Amino acid sequence: MKAKGICHLAAFFLLLAVSSVQGADFRCGPAIISPGDRKYDVLRKCGNPDHVEVWEEVRARRELGSHLFLPGEEPPGFPFVSVLVTVEEWEYNFGPGRFLRYLRFENGRLIKITTGDYGY
Repeated sequence: MKAKGICHLAAFFLLLAVSSVQGADFRCGPAIISPGDRKYDVLRKCGNPDHVEVWEEVRARRELGSHLFLPGEEPPGFPFVSVLVTVEEWEYNFGPGRFLRYLRFENGRLIKITTGDYGY
């Protein structure tokens, strides 16, 4: 009898853990926003942000082509190429009773969610 109660309790906590929002996620009304979401999905779920900053960054990436290398092996003579990345940072202000949320997008994909101070 006691083992059955422990199993039910364990199942309850497992269900609670699976159904809860991840630490990097947040709720916009009933919707859950997560890294990896597309920009248009976040707009659809949360509406327009209160503030937006947009800029472009040039980043270097080594172009490896279709060659395969062993882990730790340095590819000989492959050039670096410049890649243009569009970065957007959105701010959502849900009022003084909730924290500000900052969403960082790179090339239209949500990569990071940061919590700020209380809203205003």
